[in-house]
Amino acid sequence: MKNNILISSSAKDTIKESIELAKRINTGIEISRMPFYKRKETTTQEVINTLKQDIEGFNKRISVHALFSDVNIGSKDPVIREISQIRFKQSLEVAKNIGADTVLFHTGNKGTLHYDSQKSFKKKFIAFFKEFIKDFENAGITAVIENVFETTPDYCLELYEGISSPNLKLALDTGHVNLYAPKTNVSDWIKAYGTKLYHMHIHNNFQQNDDHSNLANGTLNFEEIFNTLMQEAITPTLVLEMFTEEDIIKSLDLMFKLDFFKSESV
Repeated sequence: MKNNILISSSAKDTIKESIELAKRINTGIEISRMPFYKRKETTTQEVINTLKQDIEGFNKRISVHALFSDVNIGSKDPVIREISQIRFKQSLEVAKNIGADTVLFHTGNKGTLHYDSQKSFKKKFIAFFKEFIKDFENAGITAVIENVFETTPDYCLELYEGISSPNLKLALDTGHVNLYAPKTNVSDWIKAYGTKLYHMHIHNNFQQNDDHSNLANGTLNFEEIFNTLMQEAITPTLVLEMFTEEDIIKSLDLMFKLDFFKSESV
């Protein structure tokens, strides 16, 4: 398997089981849903110690999905901003200690059409990240910003330009585009992001629910998506962000069927 294919640690009931699956199918791993939420008293060091045990002997690529539940780095509420900053910093600390090369962040933008709120959110997000990104530069780790409720590529591009760092790139979630930006298509986003596109979450749905289903089960055309990546000569990390082994295997089978792994782009 090529080095830029990862699976989500949510593929199995435990991170350790997902690591074992990644070993069997020879992929990297993205650590998601870290165990900070199990107990209020859980410390960063406890999480690091647990994850180090889980990944012992694992020698493929590792990325970290930053903590995201209820996190809003651009909130008008200073208490929520403070807690969100703690969660983002904990995510980076975990990444540094387990050998991850990438940390993915949701924007936290809820998609409101109140333009003053959008402007305020964007200003606070950029202000925080302009300082936070220095920690990534010092650690040699790449931060990526992922679309969730955004309806066009513009919002994430504006965040990227506003922060401006060689250690900041963009992540594209195909299922989110299909569900929340149905007037666009994934190929448009790929072309808009260009070489800024560093990381992708690939999964499918029927534009009704964020199903995280396998690549063949939904309305997205992954042959077109892969062809666009090849034509544009863009080589992002691809995370099979689906939550069963069966869906991962079906997705890999489709990628082989489409001759994706024969491409020079991966």
